[in-house]
Amino acid sequence: MNIKEKLKRNISISYVYNFLLQLNITSAIWVLYLSFKGMSLVEIGLIESVYHITGVLFELPTGVIADLYGKKFSVILGRIVGIVSCILMIISNGFWGFSIAFALSAAGANLNSGAGEALVYDSLKELGEEDKYKKIWGDLAFIMSLAQGLAVLLGGILADVNFLYAYILGAVIQIIALIAAYNFNEPPIQKEDKVKETGNLILNQLVTSVKVLRIRKVVLYLILFSALVSSLQTTVFYYSQQYFSDISYSKTMIAIICAASSLIDAISSKYAYKLEASLKLKGTLITVSLINILSLMGLAFVKELSVAFFLLSSVSAGLSFTIFSDYINSRVPSEYRATILSFDSLCFSAFMISVFPLFGALAEKVGFSIAFGIIAVVYIPVMLFLLIKLSKHKNVEQKNIEKIGGINNDRISFE
Repeated sequence: MNIKEKLKRNISISYVYNFLLQLNITSAIWVLYLSFKGMSLVEIGLIESVYHITGVLFELPTGVIADLYGKKFSVILGRIVGIVSCILMIISNGFWGFSIAFALSAAGANLNSGAGEALVYDSLKELGEEDKYKKIWGDLAFIMSLAQGLAVLLGGILADVNFLYAYILGAVIQIIALIAAYNFNEPPIQKEDKVKETGNLILNQLVTSVKVLRIRKVVLYLILFSALVSSLQTTVFYYSQQYFSDISYSKTMIAIICAASSLIDAISSKYAYKLEASLKLKGTLITVSLINILSLMGLAFVKELSVAFFLLSSVSAGLSFTIFSDYINSRVPSEYRATILSFDSLCFSAFMISVFPLFGALAEKVGFSIAFGIIAVVYIPVMLFLLIKLSKHKNVEQKNIEKIGGINNDRISFE
């Protein structure tokens, strides 16, 4: 099998691998599981913060590992760490045991986050088909969202019987994903600099990646915007489990609602490129922002339609996942791609460290409805600030690239 056939095979493997990766049986029940195990909402928020603090500490180093030692190596190591995390979730009974399990889960996600995405994009780039990325990533997002929907449905049904069954099945799926990861083929990437010492390699990789972000401020603010949107969507998705439970929905019904959310997410992801073609990036960002604000306000003030507003937030999730990925990938060089994509995940973790436990504390003190409203009010000025910054740097980026040169002059327009 020649190199081109191997790289094409990466795309097919990615469909299988990402389906298994997102077939996370516990994704719609872990808040309920920790509550069942005796954790308060504040403790649950702190445990989730442990996850994201780990993400902040390990995200960039794991991105560098992927760029220097291979995306395939990083993805495989991530699955091994993920399996250990699943086992700890099964055997733990207290705050610290769950915290360690979440920390390992974060490390596993770190190892996969930039590497898995970069592996697909770099394979297409070597084949001269990077223009197909948005369509392929939309299809991947569609498959991943379907997997998430199936996972939450199965997880909710199993949890109504016994939480343990859901976590055991989750560990088995992680093992199958590990087997799939072994079938990836590493895309050949030319390095600009060869430094013998690993420490110097890592430092050089980080320094040059920061240089890319300094030149391309649009990428930096796209990453911050993406992280803000993702953190809000994640907070709404996970805390809604307890919110719906408090208004007397069964675990199975909550799973059905979350499965419907994943289906809407999947459809939005698949057709996101068509919306972006009509609205362009700026219009898409404004649309995503308005959907998020409307969803949060609806959850805050129209309780009888809470499920509808929860599902509306899934539209925004699907659109942003596909479109942000394409715009960020198209603006960074391949040899620094995983590091910069890991910075994207790091920013997401930084937002989650503050947003998630804050929301948990607010929900415990004043109730979920008021907490949703407060988060919406805080979100508006931050979103406006990032939109203004993106507009400000649309022309500066082009001038910097022309002045410095030599760094991947792919699409940079901000229509």
